[in-house]
Amino acid sequence: MLSLSIKRITTIALTGFILSAFNVTLNNAAHKAFAGEKLKKEAESRLQYINLDFWKKFNDELLIKYIVCAVNNNYDLKNLRLKINELRQTKNLEISKQFPSVSVGANYFGLKIPRTAIPFQGFRDNSFALPFILNWEIDMFGKRKNKIDMAWENIRGAIYEESGAAISLASEVAGIYFNISNLNAQIEIQKEVIKNSEEKLGRVQKAYNSGVMNAIDLNNAQKTVEYEKIVLNDYKKQRESFLLNLSYLMGENPNEVKDFAFSDIRLIEYRDKIPECINSDVTIYRPDVLKKEAELKKAKIDVTLARKEFLPNVNVFGVLMFSTLTPNFGWPGAVANLLAGATENIFSGGRRIFNVKQKKIVYKEALNEYLKTDLNAIKEINDTLYSLKSDDKTYKSNLKNLHFEEDNFIRVSNSFSSGVSNWIDVLDNQNNFLSEKSKVLNSKVQRFVDIISLYKAVGGRL
Repeated sequence: MLSLSIKRITTIALTGFILSAFNVTLNNAAHKAFAGEKLKKEAESRLQYINLDFWKKFNDELLIKYIVCAVNNNYDLKNLRLKINELRQTKNLEISKQFPSVSVGANYFGLKIPRTAIPFQGFRDNSFALPFILNWEIDMFGKRKNKIDMAWENIRGAIYEESGAAISLASEVAGIYFNISNLNAQIEIQKEVIKNSEEKLGRVQKAYNSGVMNAIDLNNAQKTVEYEKIVLNDYKKQRESFLLNLSYLMGENPNEVKDFAFSDIRLIEYRDKIPECINSDVTIYRPDVLKKEAELKKAKIDVTLARKEFLPNVNVFGVLMFSTLTPNFGWPGAVANLLAGATENIFSGGRRIFNVKQKKIVYKEALNEYLKTDLNAIKEINDTLYSLKSDDKTYKSNLKNLHFEEDNFIRVSNSFSSGVSNWIDVLDNQNNFLSEKSKVLNSKVQRFVDIISLYKAVGGRL
């Protein structure tokens, strides 16, 4: 009978433990689901900053993939989002100060009352007290509201900082991506150049051995091969540096860069027209300008607050205390006190006057910073637009030169087939043709970089 009772108790305890563990598991799963949903919403909000429609104009899915990955995983952006959340809590803290605070305490009283001076009135020597204390600063003149408004401007400034960082990050990732794609093509071209140069060196060596060419021609051919190898080595070094930087921006392990894929730069094109002009009003959407505007508003509110320091503070202080000092621990034996009034500083050594003057100077500094930032934004737009138009002309000229060099290579090849030219002339012209290919790709990437710079200059609204 006893063993049966023990079994029942054990079964009940085990069942309770399993249900408790199951409940904890469900709570953890719900918490993880909520956290995942929150992170998803934060990532989507960051993607709105960078204007994905613009990046889709390059018609490259891999580029979009890397940009989205960087915006979602970059640790600097994550810290900026945490800063926004921190400032939101600071704002909530300011809002909470609008309401009264109530506290309660438990205290012990030990009293000795002279019976000769004060006849016995029922007071107890040992007692306990339970006081409720009320503190409330009434925002009669809007001081607290001004502080809340300043907290809001801090939040807006942090949001604009995050937006600007996201745009800069997307621009940097795209610039690195195009450079890596270009270097992949340059390495292929350079390998062909080296192959042709080595073949030329072999023929010059044979000609030198036969006494047809002198040592200077042989040395020059050898120097050319070594120089082209140096160029190839530099390309590989630059590519590795770009790859490591890309993995850092994306928050990825640098050891995984070997798995990164890139589109052929020769197939990537910008599917939109280059703007002839841009309205200067677009500067008001730039995150840095908006951030300076928020700082300017904050400085203006700070001046208002400094002026309101001359106004009195209105406070309410109340105490309601129950105790066992008297025989009744109830309302008849309670002590209540309520104090409401205004306090005003009569003299503070001129501190408030100096504070107002200081805040006005800070406001003027903020105004100058705002105007300087706005002017710099217009300058950046003009500079990038001019560079883009100039580099676009360079790119088109290089395309023409490539066509001319291709025609030269074809003609020399035909001459060789007819027995007019030798094979060294064919190799030299082929390398010239490859050199023009390299120039075209470099100018193409420079054009892309200028487009990205213009995108960044207009705050992503391109």
